[in-house]
Amino acid sequence: MAKKKTASKVKTKAEFNFNVDENSSKYTKRSAKKNIKKIGTSGIIAVVCLLLIGVVGGVFTLKYFTRNDCFNLLGKDEITLMIGETYVDDGIYAVSFGRDVSDKAYIETNLQMNDQGEYYADEIGTYYIVYKVDDIKYDKLFTIQRIRLITFVEASEDDVMVD
Repeated sequence: MAKKKTASKVKTKAEFNFNVDENSSKYTKRSAKKNIKKIGTSGIIAVVCLLLIGVVGGVFTLKYFTRNDCFNLLGKDEITLMIGETYVDDGIYAVSFGRDVSDKAYIETNLQMNDQGEYYADEIGTYYIVYKVDDIKYDKLFTIQRIRLITFVEASEDDVMVD
């Protein structure tokens, strides 16, 4: 007659895996402690020093590669025109990580533009041209923009020419 196995004597697969994981965890902890003792305080100080040297070196390298970076308006920041006059935009000059990215510039404005690419306004007021650059430095890392204000005023009698 076959003997019956009691439930307490049979180990399930889950219990077996748990015991293996528990034992390997104990081994890993012991191994780590031994390695730390082998390295010693001087080894830990050396690792920290190497990390600090790497960080400082990275900062100086970044400063070196970005030393000539700029994002500047060409022309005046503020312009005053009379109604009926037009404005031809001077644009911007932008350098990011040593590369000229001026061609990646785009603008947002509340001015109207004619077929010749000149800006104009039909009403008196202050208008804007906002310059942004589609670039990792000026758009993704930092949101940087430049703004040019253009004020349109009514022509005075002194400005009207008589034929």
